[in-house]
Amino acid sequence: MRIATEIVTFKITEDIAKEEFISIVDGLEKNFHSQQLGFIDTELLYNDKTEEWIMIQHWDSKEDMKSASKKMFNNPITATFVNAIIPNSVKMLMLLQLGTWTKKQ
Repeated sequence: MRIATEIVTFKITEDIAKEEFISIVDGLEKNFHSQQLGFIDTELLYNDKTEEWIMIQHWDSKEDMKSASKKMFNNPITATFVNAIIPNSVKMLMLLQLGTWTKKQ
């Protein structure tokens, strides 16, 4: 199965602490992304050096990923997350999986 991966990097407003933002993302994932067609999972990372957040999401298809992305900015459930990020800091990649490798048992 070829899944789609979305990698988004961004910064958040200075008035939000890390723990608070993690809670915001938890709500976003439970109440929005996990409800979208084709959603598989999300990973949240933080780069201390650049103070950037990284979200990695996996989707069943590129179409499902794009559909959820479009809905995200017009949904009241996502408003807290959208308002927490600095818009001009957002960088987004949408990629199709070409192969996977795992550790042998």
